[in-house]
Amino acid sequence: MTLRLEDLRAQLDEIDEELLATAARRQRVVAEIGRVKAEQGLSLFDRARERVVFERARARGRALGLGADIAERLYHVLVEASHDRQQEDTEQARTDEPRSFLLLGGAGEMGTLLTRVLRGRGHRVDIYDLDDDRDLGEVVGAAEIVMVCVPMDIAVETVRAVGPHMAPGALLCDINSLKRDVCDALGDATTGEALGTHPMFGPTVSSLRRQKVVLCPVRPGPLGQWWTRELGQLGAELITTTAEDHDRMMAIIQVLVHFHTIVMGDALRRTGVAVEDSLRFTSPIYRVEMSVVGRLFGQDPRLYAEIEMQNPYGPEVIGHFMDAAEATRAAVARGDRDGFCDLFDAVSEYFTGFSGEALELSDFLIEAMVKRV
Repeated sequence: MTLRLEDLRAQLDEIDEELLATAARRQRVVAEIGRVKAEQGLSLFDRARERVVFERARARGRALGLGADIAERLYHVLVEASHDRQQEDTEQARTDEPRSFLLLGGAGEMGTLLTRVLRGRGHRVDIYDLDDDRDLGEVVGAAEIVMVCVPMDIAVETVRAVGPHMAPGALLCDINSLKRDVCDALGDATTGEALGTHPMFGPTVSSLRRQKVVLCPVRPGPLGQWWTRELGQLGAELITTTAEDHDRMMAIIQVLVHFHTIVMGDALRRTGVAVEDSLRFTSPIYRVEMSVVGRLFGQDPRLYAEIEMQNPYGPEVIGHFMDAAEATRAAVARGDRDGFCDLFDAVSEYFTGFSGEALELSDFLIEAMVKRV
């Protein structure tokens, strides 16, 4: 009996060694793929390719009797390690095309993040902020790429102020979270290249990997094309659209979602129940929701005021929120179970196609939350 157990353990050790050797061989291939991507100017991160890999892993796991979920979890570890390796190689590699950047308002948190990332790649980065006593025209004219990183309420006027000073052939862009007005200003203020950009992430991220950046072309050119490739090589997922479509989508993603979160936080405050007391009774999913609410209220209220008030499509989506809240409130107040279920079923149908992914993602968050708290 003991001999048999030792034999099996020896086999297991041999299999484990093969697994590690195969994983190491996979990492070497991953590193080579990263080098080829860099040579060809391809994006580091390919979400479509990643989905194919995970779907294939699930199918193969089922076929082998291992199980789809176990196979996918194994591949998540391998794929994440692949991204880590490629990201590390990219950040350590100095670009062959160093550019000169000027970040207007670059002393802020997003400017600090962008400065670190750009300098890490070997680019020259100058920062011009409110207390800078240098001549604005001279500083702007010396840069190949000027990025406007100022608050939303002064973005348009800043673009108009710097546009006339741009060097011939230089690129003027911004990171504003609304695009229609600022893109109009980008096009009017300069005759050179212009590109609206919106990083869909905050300044606390460690890298641009898997972070979405929306691009709104205004006046395309070689520098804009180069900057798009550079963002892709830094791991960003790029979405190209028009300024109007961007703002319509931001009315949902930002205005509606943040409005809901702000109302939720204020409603909780109005109950008079301390957050700590409610957390004593919390389920993991409630704690996830509370984390989202608490995260927002730890940030600058002026930013969210601008998001809620400046988007021209905001009033429409806020109206939908108010109508939906009233319809639900009325059904509950009447004790109308059939009406409530009809409303619920209509929303369920709307989420058809995403519900499965939502369950999977929320289960992942719940498992992570349970391990942490």
